Amino acid sequence: MSENLRHLRALQAFDETATHLSLSKAAAVLNVTHGAISRQIKQLELHLGVSLFHRRANGVELTKAGARLHQSTRSAFSELQLGVREVKRQRQRQSVTVSLSTSLALKWLVPMLGRFQQAHPGISLLLDTNDAFADFDTGEVDVALRFGTPPWDGLYYEQIKEEALILVAAPKLVQSFPKPIAPGAVADLPLLHDAFNVGWDSWADQVGLSADRIRSQNIKYVDSAVLLEAAIDGQGVALARHLLAERDLHLGRLTRIDDSRVPLDRGLYFVCRPGDQDRPPVRVFKKWLMSL
Repeated sequence: MSENLRHLRALQAFDETATHLSLSKAAAVLNVTHGAISRQIKQLELHLGVSLFHRRANGVELTKAGARLHQSTRSAFSELQLGVREVKRQRQRQSVTVSLSTSLALKWLVPMLGRFQQAHPGISLLLDTNDAFADFDTGEVDVALRFGTPPWDGLYYEQIKEEALILVAAPKLVQSFPKPIAPGAVADLPLLHDAFNVGWDSWADQVGLSADRIRSQNIKYVDSAVLLEAAIDGQGVALARHLLAERDLHLGRLTRIDDSRVPLDRGLYFVCRPGDQDRPPVRVFKKWLMSL
């Protein structure tokens, strides 16, 4: 066992070199010199009695023996990395890293976090605001709040909220109109478009308007939170996600101008690794979300 451990650093140098087919890249990953990597590989080759690489002008190429060894080292070091991440997660089991979009964080979750902290002071939440899907393989994210449509293979997921689009505007923009505002009058106002949640055509069909009445407007937003800020500023009528507009409606910054709803085929989901939903702080956080 002690003899094998003596070559662990050399095996790591070999594995990174075989992965990148470059001594320089392996040296950069391991934060050592090019010469140190070369010496460690030569020591390993002497110990094994075989050549592991063909040296080329533009890098290295695995020999047959090197390719066989790399299959084993890649698997072994991957398992080690997973083990280390799991130990860190267990040590930090009272913390939960949550991946979610910036819009969802700003308009929905963050304003309510004070209530969670008061109810569960022993649990720390770290919000990773990123519109890209969380990569659970890295072990850096515990939970993702996804607005989308399952299934997500290999992951546990549970719906938190259904979602629909509603018509909202700043009170000052529509104060002279009787409520609910007639569809034709709505179509004559500036209309703010969400490039991700397209729904104006569906709304027009629902209220009996020609879609041509609302296509002449061309103000579009990719970020739903920015869309709502434009509506709050009085720039136009927004067809917005109910969940994201809810707090601004409650605070009077926005008002619903009719009772129409455009259902969406996507909802808000709680997503995590299978089994993590039963980890105490994750279970507590999920239960709290479901109660909102």
